[in-house]
Amino acid sequence: MPSSTETTAVTSNARAIALALIEGGMTKAQLGREIGYERATVSRWINEPDYNGTHIEAAVLERFSRFACPHLKADITPAQCASYALRPCPTCNAREVRHWKSCQTCPHKPTKEGSAK
Repeated sequence: MPSSTETTAVTSNARAIALALIEGGMTKAQLGREIGYERATVSRWINEPDYNGTHIEAAVLERFSRFACPHLKADITPAQCASYALRPCPTCNAREVRHWKSCQTCPHKPTKEGSAK
């Protein structure tokens, strides 16, 4: 179970991502369509600090969260990371084997349940 500090960090990160997108010209309606929620729900999550929007936070992070992959030297999504790290070891391509081995010791590697280490 995440601590309140970890939960606050996730909330702040998701909210910061959403606010940056809105400041960059995306409307709340467009943001809602991107993450699968109505504009009113997104607006309420952004404007009401007491609103429990953990489902919206998860959707924002899933859609817009990126981090630098040390092996690829490019920004990837958590889903892309999981597809590389959690696959069986490839046996027919040396480059893919090196990539897979790199993923096994990466600090970003998710667990099988989908959460990061």
